[in-house]
Amino acid sequence: MQQLSFLEPPPQGKAPPVWTMLDEEQRAAVVRTLARMMAKTLAPTPGEHSDERAEQDHQ
Repeated sequence: MQQLSFLEPPPQGKAPPVWTMLDEEQRAAVVRTLARMMAKTLAPTPGEHSDERAEQDHQ
């Protein structure tokens, strides 16, 4: 089993952040994918009742 340590600072690497290595087309694709995922999360699925969704939001 792997133990994750959330309280220690992340290791300082010399690699640049991935976002800065992407070109404009790749960045646009990432943003579109994230937007689609967020919309899917917020949109009710067929057969789902609004009261069920409200109950999930308050748990």
